[in-house]
Amino acid sequence: MKTYAINQQLCDRSPGCKVKKECPSNAIVQMDGDYYIDMLACRRCGLCVKTCPHGAVGESAS
Repeated sequence: MKTYAINQQLCDRSPGCKVKKECPSNAIVQMDGDYYIDMLACRRCGLCVKTCPHGAVGESAS
């Protein structure tokens, strides 16, 4: 099963986060200024990986 994660070192933490806006399942959440992927809500479509202009989102080992 694919899982995804946001690399906090690459994420710019923009309030207008393109990944958060484009996620079809609203799985991108913000906590304490950082963005995370709620894998319980995630559909595992991979759109987040393609959408992030900073390359901060990637498939993670599980």
